[in-house]
Amino acid sequence: MLLTIDLGNTSIKLGLFEEGKEIGFSLYDKQQDDYRSLIMSFLFRNNRRESDLDYAILSCVVPNVYDKIYTSLKSIIDEKNIIDINPNDDYGIKLDVPNPNSVGDDLIVMNSYAYHLFKRDIIVVSIGTVTVMSHVDKDGNFKHCIIAPGFNKVAESIWGSAAQLPEFELKKSDSFLADNTIDAMNVGTYNGYIGMIEYLINGLKDEINEDSYIVGCGGVGKLLVPHTNIFDYFDSDLVTKGLNYIYETKRSK
Repeated sequence: MLLTIDLGNTSIKLGLFEEGKEIGFSLYDKQQDDYRSLIMSFLFRNNRRESDLDYAILSCVVPNVYDKIYTSLKSIIDEKNIIDINPNDDYGIKLDVPNPNSVGDDLIVMNSYAYHLFKRDIIVVSIGTVTVMSHVDKDGNFKHCIIAPGFNKVAESIWGSAAQLPEFELKKSDSFLADNTIDAMNVGTYNGYIGMIEYLINGLKDEINEDSYIVGCGGVGKLLVPHTNIFDYFDSDLVTKGLNYIYETKRSK
C-alpha cells in the first residue's frame, strides 16, 4: 500500500493507493503540530494500520516544514521506503530550464503526470494558493512557467485594503454592467481573474506557436473552470494521482 503526501503552501493532502487504485483521500489545513498523529489518524479512518504501508512518497514545497514531516514519516515507515521528489530523477519529462532545482515538487509531479496522460505539447494551469502555468513541449521538455497571484488572495486584497468594501461571496457575474458594490467587486475579481487566465494562456500559446493542450488543476480551479472554455481537460488533484504515477513508474523499473 502506498501513502502519498502533498504538502503545499496552505494545505496537506494525504492519499492511499492499493494496486494503483485510490482507496483514501483527505485534505487538511497545513498548520499542524503533529504530522505523525495526523497520518496515523488518516490511516485509522481508512481502516488501515502503519504496518499496512509498503511505501510513502512525499511532495513538499515548504522547506521549513520538510524536516518535520519527513521525521514523522520515518517513525511510521522504514526510511528506505520513503520516496522523495528529485529534479534530477527521470519522471518522463526533462526540466529544460536554467535552474532545475528551482522547480517545485508539485510542478514536477503534475507536469510529469499530465505529459504521461497526453504525450503532446501541454500547458498545465494549477489554480490554487497561487496560479502557476507550466509548459511542457511535445518531446517532454519542461520549458516555461508563469506565476500569478492566487484567486482568493486577489479577493482578500480588495476587502482587506479598502475600508468601505465589505467581504463578499465570490461568484461569476452574468453581466459586466454592475450597479452595486458586491456585483462590482465580483465582476472585477471573478470575471477579471478568468480574463487574466485566458489572456496568459493565449499569450503562451501565441509565443509557443503550437496547438497546446490546456490542462487545468487545483482545488480553486473548480470555481473557475466551468465559466471558461479555454481548458481541454480538468482534474482538481493532479498531484496526488501524479505521486502514485511516479511510484508505479519507479516500481516497474
